Amino acid sequence: LYLQTWDPDLAKTAKAWTKKCLFKHNIYLKERGKTHPRFGSAGENLWTGSASAFTAKGAIGAWYGEVEFYTYDTNGCSRVCGHYTQVVWATSYKVGCAVHFCLTVKYISIRNAAHFVCNYVPP
Repeated sequence: LYLQTWDPDLAKTAKAWTKKCLFKHNIYLKERGKTHPRFGSAGENLWTGSASAFTAKGAIGAWYGEVEFYTYDTNGCSRVCGHYTQVVWATSYKVGCAVHFCLTVKYISIRNAAHFVCNYVPP
């Protein structure tokens, strides 16, 4: 288990993607050099919700809350739990996040939204 530290390159990638106001993953996550100068690929979590209700702690807490669907014995999920596993993944040791406030976010019906993205390496 590694201590996660802040990475400004990952935060820059997250900020660039949040500004697009799209509720979908960055299409460049698996392309070497597109998300980070030293890592070949990155993992990513997205959270989009009301701008007035947004806190980073709340968004990360929502991802972590998927722990109830994770089974340690099988390393599997009974429902969606990939956000949880990304947050706690033992080999991920760099993280960078950003939020952008969007009037609308494509692919989701939320107006006046906070669009929050965290990128992790290695994924």
